[in-house]
Amino acid sequence: MAVIAIVLAGGRGTRSADPSQAKLAQVIGGKSLMHRHLDVLASTQITEVLVVAGHLGDQVQELCDTFDHEGVNVRVIQEDEQRGTVAALLLAADDTEADEFLVILGDILMSFPVDTFISDWRASGKEVACIVHPSTHPEDSDAAFPGHDGRVMVVAKSEPRDGIPNMSSTGLFAITREGLARYANCRDVGSDVLPAAAADNDLFAYVSSHYFKDTGTQHRLVAAASDVASGAFARRGTLTPRPALFLDRDGVLNAVQPEVYVSRDYRLLPGVAAAISRANSAGLPVIVVTNQPGVAKGLMTYQGHEEIRAELDRQLGAEGAFVDDYFYCPHHPDAGFEGEVPDLKIPCDCRKPAPGMVLAAARKHHLDLAASVMVGDTWRDQELAASTGMAFIHAAGAPEIESDAAIVRGIEMITC
Repeated sequence: MAVIAIVLAGGRGTRSADPSQAKLAQVIGGKSLMHRHLDVLASTQITEVLVVAGHLGDQVQELCDTFDHEGVNVRVIQEDEQRGTVAALLLAADDTEADEFLVILGDILMSFPVDTFISDWRASGKEVACIVHPSTHPEDSDAAFPGHDGRVMVVAKSEPRDGIPNMSSTGLFAITREGLARYANCRDVGSDVLPAAAADNDLFAYVSSHYFKDTGTQHRLVAAASDVASGAFARRGTLTPRPALFLDRDGVLNAVQPEVYVSRDYRLLPGVAAAISRANSAGLPVIVVTNQPGVAKGLMTYQGHEEIRAELDRQLGAEGAFVDDYFYCPHHPDAGFEGEVPDLKIPCDCRKPAPGMVLAAARKHHLDLAASVMVGDTWRDQELAASTGMAFIHAAGAPEIESDAAIVRGIEMITC
């Protein structure tokens, strides 16, 4: 089944750095945004790209006429009247025989493994998909978080998002022709289709640690250009396997004692957020891998654990930091705890030092484990690092090496 890319570029750009210039024509690091879109798509299964233009459509047409990406056919469709992103998609769908559409908001600078996303979306069986990542401005973003039960929680930025981890739409979506027909009465993909599809349990959320940045404002355009100049875009957005910084949670991000089973008790250790922010700025994926047997022991529910993760994200976000993904093992091998969950009292391949969580992260995020670093505080973390080929840094606490210093050392090992 063929999938095509639809680039939505009909907006008026009232927030952009130069409203008289089409967003796709904005130059970042010597290349226009449209050129960068095509650089990513040229190495994928996609051979047809439809650009829906409206405001400044002549500029978009002129820009696209200059491209010669072998194997990729680019066509521009002019939208006479802006009636929302769903209407723009319906217009494009009428101009192709394809039944699957990769949807790209035109002002997003991005680089990610397109074919992996499409393959995982198809395997999910859902009609609609969105790529999600931690937002650097969650207060201005709609939340979209895949929960432990496989359902996606979508919360508009105007609504309270207490207890929901920091995951938001990147501005890249996928939808089938059937799904587009089902949600044809919606106006906007992000604000209307995603909540409707989530309510129907018909939404797949793909968590990505690759590069996505909205360039629709002057400030964000400057930030994107800075990432290209510093190498952060290339490091995070490379389509070859990348190094990552793996972090244990209890004992590295927060104290081991007292154990945390409710979100109000969660506290980051001093300096941890600032250290993680350094990794974020460098373009390094930051992945948490943690054993959480309290779920199996009945000391907290899945939802309670997600609320603790949300509090972790909130405290990191308050200092401009984020973790790209979070893997946890809810199992425990031994029985005998009051209130335990029998289905989770099992041996597994994810409880550290078993490598299951790290191997899953490596597959999901296209990681080079031999170039990666694990920061942990126990023998389990050390054995995990050894078995997966990662370097290990022991965050032993005072008077040896504090967590923030251990994290910084890990960043330096990867980047120097």
